[in-house]
Amino acid sequence: MEGEFFVFINVKQAAQFGHVGWGFRLEEDRYMFGATDHLYRHHDMDLPAWIDYMSVPPGEHTDWWCGYGTRDEMLQAMSRSTEHIWYHRCKSVLIAKPDPQKAEKAARLTGCSGWTVLTNNCVQQSYEIVQAYGAETIIPNPWKNPFNLIPRVWFNSFPGTVIELTREA
Repeated sequence: MEGEFFVFINVKQAAQFGHVGWGFRLEEDRYMFGATDHLYRHHDMDLPAWIDYMSVPPGEHTDWWCGYGTRDEMLQAMSRSTEHIWYHRCKSVLIAKPDPQKAEKAARLTGCSGWTVLTNNCVQQSYEIVQAYGAETIIPNPWKNPFNLIPRVWFNSFPGTVIELTREA
């Protein structure tokens, strides 16, 4: 079975630097998808909270979530959620020899791996899943170009078919 990997982008999150989520085909029409949302819940002018926000130790809450469903259910959940960050668009890339079980394990590990702004953010966590799925030669490695640590930059450098997502009012 050919695999399919998705990177989702919300271009308005994180002071307009963006936020990415992920999704991938497990079997014929069953996908796993999700993200580490790491939501900011403090007043914008609270400097100590901003400093604290920049790092979450492993095992602590990072607003990680995942879902399962068909391709259409995944696209709908990622674009219309009221329970987590929603996304403006995504890119899909086909993978010749995927390892969905390894990717599912990697995705679940991101749920307890903490979060840091420069060394373990949404881009790096998504890339860990990309690697496990078998797409690391297709998707740009964020460690090789520091600008790719910025979600909008990484998304733009990601090859694949763009799918515009619309949010219903």
